[in-house]
Amino acid sequence: MGKRMQEAIKKYSAIQEKNRLGGGIKHIERQHSRGKLTARERIEILIDPDSFNELGSFVGTTSRRIDGRIPEAPCDGAIIGSARVNDRLIMIHASDFTVLGGSAGTQHLVKFARPLEMAAMWGIPMVNLLDSSGGRLGYQDVAMAGLDWHFRLQSLYSGVIPQITVLMGPCIAGGAYLPTLCDFLLMSRISANMWLGGPRQTEAATSEKIDRNIGGADYHMQLSGSCDAVGQDDEETIKKCRELLRYLPQNFREKPPKWEIIDGVDREVGEMAKIVPDEFNQTYDMHEVIKQLVDGGEYLEIKDEYAKNLITCFCRFNGEVVGLVANNPKYPGSILEINSCDKYYRFLQVLDAYNIPLINLLDTPPVVPGETEEAKGLIRHMGKIVDVFSTTTVPKISIVLREAYADAGSMIMGGFKSMGADLTYAWPIARFAVEASQLDYRKVYGKGIEKDAYESYLNRSREKVDVYDAAHSWTAQVIDEIILPKDTRKKIIEALEITRNKKERLPARAKIHGSAPV
Repeated sequence: MGKRMQEAIKKYSAIQEKNRLGGGIKHIERQHSRGKLTARERIEILIDPDSFNELGSFVGTTSRRIDGRIPEAPCDGAIIGSARVNDRLIMIHASDFTVLGGSAGTQHLVKFARPLEMAAMWGIPMVNLLDSSGGRLGYQDVAMAGLDWHFRLQSLYSGVIPQITVLMGPCIAGGAYLPTLCDFLLMSRISANMWLGGPRQTEAATSEKIDRNIGGADYHMQLSGSCDAVGQDDEETIKKCRELLRYLPQNFREKPPKWEIIDGVDREVGEMAKIVPDEFNQTYDMHEVIKQLVDGGEYLEIKDEYAKNLITCFCRFNGEVVGLVANNPKYPGSILEINSCDKYYRFLQVLDAYNIPLINLLDTPPVVPGETEEAKGLIRHMGKIVDVFSTTTVPKISIVLREAYADAGSMIMGGFKSMGADLTYAWPIARFAVEASQLDYRKVYGKGIEKDAYESYLNRSREKVDVYDAAHSWTAQVIDEIILPKDTRKKIIEALEITRNKKERLPARAKIHGSAPV
């Protein structure tokens, strides 16, 4: 080996060693004191051992301070590369908070956007491990220049490859759009915050003082609905990302990976009839039903603390990944409202984008209107579900356990086959109706109505149609078959097998999308 090569290798090793320390020991210790991991520690938890192929490791900052000086910034605070998770390739971007607070300068932003383009070309998921103070203010860079490029790329490649953000630090102002443009957002409870205007910015602009917890993981899970999963700390949140990736395909052209079969195809679920009460006014927890049905009782719930009257989760039947949506009578009476409509709409969009079959478990009374819900646009939100259910082309299988009332059960949850469900089954106790109310309309309308209106019209809306009456007329297009509770799992697996090669094309459009209510 010649002297020139020896010197080049020595320089290579020195830069690599410096990069591994990021902003230095002092900043690493400060990061750990806040209960946070470094960017490289986070990557190691996410990926399969020794699988990281780093790119752009010799990039430095070109950001000049106002006084003209250029600071030390290994990798410009952005670590990128490909790796394997569960032996499948992904692309990673990790912001390094030990380097200038993870702030985004020119080189950082290019390292942010370019990997997304590469991931889309290669057909592999994009994972952002985000911990950034935002734009690099106080420098000669144009603040946030390049982030607009990244937003456009996120939108262009939405539904092309899975995009996931794991947020483990601050995410402020314009940068807060990034996580919400992804397919999934996971947040660390102890360190993640997301605001358009943080506490200081809000107080400066409006004099309003807001608590730091506003914008935290629980806030965005329980109230705004922006968060899909919460981990207690960095490690737990990243491990949830690893688990989520197991349910997703590499890109829109593929189907999700088939898992090892760990449960019997013909396993009966005799406990179902004990879990679900015969009396319609008695509640139960639908989670217990799901545990009985799915492979190994395992599922990954999305937005578990948001709109808890509707469950959205990934699970498996005979090793095949599905998205499962279920009413939960435990909260409150499984009634659909604005938040649950948004939750369903978003989940179904993801399923359709990535070729994941939909299983609906129905037990819902009708939507209950009221001044507050109507003012927020209840009709628009219900219309969104009608639109997305009708235009979704993946296999759609519905099971009516007890009740499927009015627009909530019959249209939105696919209780009526004519809405586009491929197969609709119902238990022997199931019933259908326009509404569940037992209210005497004569007390509401007073004495000014026609004498026969109550019996001939107003009282008809709460008549319950027995499942056997519904099944009697095939032309009614309500259900395909009545099934026994113990056979529910077996029938779902059969339905998935039957619909596996489903091909459905929407009517030709000049654009690839319609104009749904928003």
